[in-house]
Amino acid sequence: MKPLKNLEIVSLWLLRIGIVFLFIALYGKQVDNLAFDNYRWVINMVYLLSSVLLFIGGFLRKSTLTIICGLLIAGISIYQMVPIVADGRISFFDPTLFQYIVMTGVGMLFASIGNR
Repeated sequence: MKPLKNLEIVSLWLLRIGIVFLFIALYGKQVDNLAFDNYRWVINMVYLLSSVLLFIGGFLRKSTLTIICGLLIAGISIYQMVPIVADGRISFFDPTLFQYIVMTGVGMLFASIGNR
C-alpha cells in the first residue's frame, strides 16, 4: 500500500493547530500574571509564543520562522525533560515526561521540514 501523500499537508496543519491549542490550554492562564522575575513563567511564555509563531510561520513563503520556532519548542522541551530524568525517580507512565518527548519530536519535525 502506498503512503497517502495528500494527507501530509493536512497533518502538518493539524499539528500546528494542535500545538497552539495545547500550549494555550497548558500555559494560557499564566499570561495574566506577568511574572518576568519567575524563570518558569518566562519559559512557559516562550513556549506559548513559539507555538503561535509556528502557526503563523505556516502562512509565510520562507520557512525561517517555522524552523526557529521548531528549534525553540524542541529545545525548551528537552530543557523541561532534564529535571524529570535527572531526578532518577522516573515513572515509566509519567504523562509529563511523554508530553515533553512528543513536543520535542514535533518541534524537531518542523525544524527539519520547514514549510514544506
